[in-house]
Amino acid sequence: IIYSGYSCKQGWFFTPCMADPGLRGLKNILRLHVKRQNNSEWELVPIPSSVRSIVALNLHSYASGRNPWGKLKPDYMQKKGFVEAHADDGLLEVFGFKHGWHASFVMVELISAKHIAQAAAIRFELRGGAWKKAYMQMDGEPWKQPLKNEYSTFVDIERVPFRSVMINGG
Repeated sequence: IIYSGYSCKQGWFFTPCMADPGLRGLKNILRLHVKRQNNSEWELVPIPSSVRSIVALNLHSYASGRNPWGKLKPDYMQKKGFVEAHADDGLLEVFGFKHGWHASFVMVELISAKHIAQAAAIRFELRGGAWKKAYMQMDGEPWKQPLKNEYSTFVDIERVPFRSVMINGG
């Protein structure tokens, strides 16, 4: 029930739930910056106007074992500058969902997600304005990220150069 309320509030399944059409897309509040492998500069990556939800993965599985990145054809990968996704390649796959129905069809593997980027590091720049909060989720735990009109909020995802103590057993 709670997720249904949030999805309606953001127009995830039914866009008429959202009063202002200008708030329906991500382009008004989100900028996506990536660092490509072996590059230290942030690069701005355009988010397709149809995308309403962004997912960044470092594994093949998502949502109970689904692979929304999928097996891409070699000519498509070459055209987009992608490489085959592996869990240990140091790259994050970034893709988007157009709406709730698109996500549903991707999860049952009838269609694929909208491929956006592959990168060694990702920076989400969230800008306020009419939005007062952004709905986010990491490792299955949701949170509402407060947004301010006066400045941007940055969420960086990058690989750290040391191993986890928990994984190491120390």
